[in-house]
Amino acid sequence: MGLFKNAAVEWEKTMTENDLDEMEAQGVDVSAYRAKLAARRAQEAEQAKRDKEMWQNPTNLDKLIPYIATPRSTETPFFRKVAGKAPWFGKSKWLRKYTEGQIIYVGVIDAPDEAWKGGRHEDDMHEIIGVFALDEKHIHNIEWLQKVAEALKNMNEGKHPVVSGCEEIMDMIFDESDWRELKLPDSLAEGADARVRRLIVADKELPKGYLPTNGIVPHFYWEGTIRCIHADLYV
Repeated sequence: MGLFKNAAVEWEKTMTENDLDEMEAQGVDVSAYRAKLAARRAQEAEQAKRDKEMWQNPTNLDKLIPYIATPRSTETPFFRKVAGKAPWFGKSKWLRKYTEGQIIYVGVIDAPDEAWKGGRHEDDMHEIIGVFALDEKHIHNIEWLQKVAEALKNMNEGKHPVVSGCEEIMDMIFDESDWRELKLPDSLAEGADARVRRLIVADKELPKGYLPTNGIVPHFYWEGTIRCIHADLYV
């Protein structure tokens, strides 16, 4: 009996709106659970508000605008920072990559709590789940990106039902060994050529060593490869 009670208490700590919706659809009275969940969500929201105020980390993405158009000059701070030194071999391919590669904005869907905060981290690199667009209309559309990232975040946390076509994305987020790049379905993309994938970000590349408050991390994209752009270029 004690074991069952403990299991029930632990479940209450992680239950989601989707869980209760499914139970209610089976005829279970979940009103008491909904009250407990509402109280927990209120506590979570209050904590998130405190964290956001304490760990404000603003950026200035406008600083990247001069480097967006391609082919970009090899004489720019962006080229020197991102491309580094020319290789001994394959210089023409290297030059094409860093003069023609795209600057993209990645919206953070999921990341470890500590990645949003300053101070000493247990790890200096973090896995995040990000969404980004590659089409001209949405690739730098901050409002669209934040809206989509928030929608996927709410699905992942069980706050909202999973939108049709996003089931595989939710499975990918749950499976830490899944490094596929998945296309965002039309039901959520609003016409964008958008992708979702797992990424690695390093504290040393982020502003102040942690994720920006707006949840957008600029990356460099070239023929399917993607890497974080150093914060020196957009703070």
